[in-house]
Amino acid sequence: MKNIRKSVCFILAIILMACSSSDDATVTPPVEAIPEEIAPVETLDFVNAEFVADMPVSQFNTSFVYDDKIYATVEDETYAFDIGSKTWSLLTTDTDTPKTTFDIGLNFIRDGKWYRLIRKGLFVFDFELNDWEVIKSFPLSDLIYSIQGYYVEAENAVYVLDQINRAEIIYKYDLLTNELMEHSTFDNNAGWYPISENAFIINDTRYVAHLNDWEDMEISKFNEDYTVFETINVLETENYLDEGVACQFGDYIIFGLGGVPTGDANGNITRDPSTLNFHYYNTITDTFGTMNTPFYESCRDAQLVTYNNEYYLIGGLTITNNRTEFRSTIEKLQFEIIAP
Repeated sequence: MKNIRKSVCFILAIILMACSSSDDATVTPPVEAIPEEIAPVETLDFVNAEFVADMPVSQFNTSFVYDDKIYATVEDETYAFDIGSKTWSLLTTDTDTPKTTFDIGLNFIRDGKWYRLIRKGLFVFDFELNDWEVIKSFPLSDLIYSIQGYYVEAENAVYVLDQINRAEIIYKYDLLTNELMEHSTFDNNAGWYPISENAFIINDTRYVAHLNDWEDMEISKFNEDYTVFETINVLETENYLDEGVACQFGDYIIFGLGGVPTGDANGNITRDPSTLNFHYYNTITDTFGTMNTPFYESCRDAQLVTYNNEYYLIGGLTITNNRTEFRSTIEKLQFEIIAP
């Protein structure tokens, strides 16, 4: 009997020791993980707007850089601005000049001539003759309203789409046969929110910056054969960006300004959604940022062109004393990278 009691006591002692060891394990404090340090990143900022010259007209339909000049059209007139001498010259008054209304259009150089593809058709300007020619006219009943896309020299073709009218077609324009055809389809979630020139090739990727709402900027891209057009990132802002501007800055896409106001029958502004901000998209890190320094006044419906890594803001509209006025000037904008 005594042996049985000893055995039971021995077993209970072992159980108590095991429980005590288990309890000790549960109260051992865990090792805290060392948080990873987030490496600082570079940012962009708007630095300055420098007056360059007055414009010969109140507003242009389009502006385009070729060689050392900025070419621009309005109604039947085509002008050239010599960037070196800062002087304007009227090149021609031609009834075949491409005329646009709310149409961004696509400008490109082919065989030393200026081609302009808009909703009304394809037009070409001969720099030697200072003459416009209508290559192809599109019926306005067609679905195309505002074209954006790319000229592909190797294929003698232009690939474009039209997000403003909700069409979900990627078009191919054959420059040898002058035929416009359906090339592919895409999911179109954009709408009536145009901005200026907005297609940029960066590191062999074909980007398009566009709005899917008044204040939401989407960055999308084409694949290599232009059969796929997909959104890769979206920035939601607090201000309207419609009729804003965009440009390429190294590996960045800069966009901003814009905001179309509403007014009464007397021309007085009743609602002003303008933004003075510039934003940017980093194509390397797939991230957005907002510049700290705003523009000095509201500006919409302008053009922003690039020449030798310099950025020229041309024309536009602003609001002064609660009324819309023309900004009939050229200004050189300066942006800079802020090191971390």
